[in-house]
Amino acid sequence: MSEQHDLLEDEGAGYLISVADMMSGLLLVFIITLVAFILNFQDAIQKQEKVTETQKSIVRKLTNREQIRKQLLLEIQSVLESQDIIVELDTEHGVLRLTEQAVLFNSSEVTLNESSKTNLEIISMVMSSILPCYAANPPDNSLCVHKTEFKGTLDSVFVEGHTDNVPMNSWRYKDNWDLSAQRAITAYRHMMNASTLSEMANTSGQPIFSVSGYGEGRPVVGHAHTEPTNDPVNRRIDIRFIMSPPSLTEAQRSIVEAGAR
Repeated sequence: MSEQHDLLEDEGAGYLISVADMMSGLLLVFIITLVAFILNFQDAIQKQEKVTETQKSIVRKLTNREQIRKQLLLEIQSVLESQDIIVELDTEHGVLRLTEQAVLFNSSEVTLNESSKTNLEIISMVMSSILPCYAANPPDNSLCVHKTEFKGTLDSVFVEGHTDNVPMNSWRYKDNWDLSAQRAITAYRHMMNASTLSEMANTSGQPIFSVSGYGEGRPVVGHAHTEPTNDPVNRRIDIRFIMSPPSLTEAQRSIVEAGAR
């Protein structure tokens, strides 16, 4: 009887030892898994911090480009006003608006009167004295010596044509969209003929200046008429400035791509 009792105790002790060993093993696995999780978590945090810092850097560069554009527009406006040419600015969207006091189109017409031609020539000369320093191929002269940080910041300049909302009644143009594009082309060609603006290039080696037409689709705020209205405010030319996006180093690009995974 004693031997049987001793046998049962040995079997029970062996069972407890097996359970204890199993629990120890599970605990060890748990600890290893927890350590691995903590290390991966710390690594993820470090990567995210790098991505966040890179993103902040990009935002700062974008904000700086917006500030550069605002200063550029204000400088052009100031010089034009000294020449008695009144323009309006939309610094948020980078638009220099040539009001009807600067450039006037008669209804359904693309022809420029002598006053508008003169003003466009002055506008062209003013931009020719300022904008090249913002191109990727600035001239090698004293004008840009103190503006080297602006090199390559200007990507595109759109000469935009607009119309009022009176339906087109001329056989020469299909509709207001066609009319607005022709107005933009007319203004563009007159400015290019009076300057060297066409020689400006962006960082991709492409011409900076181009044209676009919007018909009646983008009226001036407060001039969105529900009825056809012969409105000279909307028969206008806008000049829109687009800045180049900030470039990323290979290291910054790798960090951003890694963070997006």
